[in-house]
Amino acid sequence: MADRDHVYVCESCGLPLYEGDKAQFSGEVTFCPEHAALLSEIIAIMEDDIALSEDEAYWPEWFSSLEDAQQHVASLRAQLEREGDHKPLSEV
Repeated sequence: MADRDHVYVCESCGLPLYEGDKAQFSGEVTFCPEHAALLSEIIAIMEDDIALSEDEAYWPEWFSSLEDAQQHVASLRAQLEREGDHKPLSEV
């Protein structure tokens, strides 16, 4: 049986990620479950970014306005309260 081709590679450790694996996607980078961030860490990173001036921040690349970015953080906080802290993973 031939090896299947990987779809992504973990940004931290280089682990090949295959279709059906779990991973965390962050912009243009991907993390394996071991190196994925906790939801609370994602919230903290986003809050720090929102606090920067628009010229220094990354949120304008992903959101059309500061209010949209703040609403996204609020929805993540609600998810954290509902589900507890965890590593949000998606299937590759």
